[in-house]
Amino acid sequence: MKHKNLGRALIAAVVISAGSAAYGQTDGTAAKIPFAFRAAGSDLPSGQYWVGPQSTDPQSIQLKNMDTGKTIFIHAKAPTTESKNPRPRLIFRCGGEEGCALATMWSGTGSGLEFATPKLTANQRERRETIYLDRFKDK
Repeated sequence: MKHKNLGRALIAAVVISAGSAAYGQTDGTAAKIPFAFRAAGSDLPSGQYWVGPQSTDPQSIQLKNMDTGKTIFIHAKAPTTESKNPRPRLIFRCGGEEGCALATMWSGTGSGLEFATPKLTANQRERRETIYLDRFKDK
C-alpha cells in the first residue's frame, strides 16, 4: 500500500512539474522590433519577438520570432547593473553597413546582460535604438 501511494505521489509531482514548465514557457516579455538586426551571429527580421530566460543558464536568453517560430539562444558576455530606468528593454547598437545588433537587455530590476556586437570602423557612426518590453500575452 505504501508503494502505491509513493508511486501516485511521484506521478503527481511529475505532472505538476510538467505543467509548471509548460506555463513557464509563456511567461516572459514581448517586443515589437521594427528593424532587422543581428544577435548571436544570426540575422533576424523585424517583427514581434518573445524574450525570456534560458532555464539552464542565467546569463542567457531566448529570443523567439512569433511569426516564424525561429528561436535563438543568446549567451551574454557579461552581466551588468544600473538603477536609472526600471522598465525592461532591449538596447541595439547600430551603425554603418552592419545594421543593428542586440547589445544589452535590461530586466527592469536594475540588472541586465551585455551581448557581443560587431566592431564599428573609425568612419562608422554609432547610434543606439531602445525597444521597451511588455508582458507577453498568449493569443
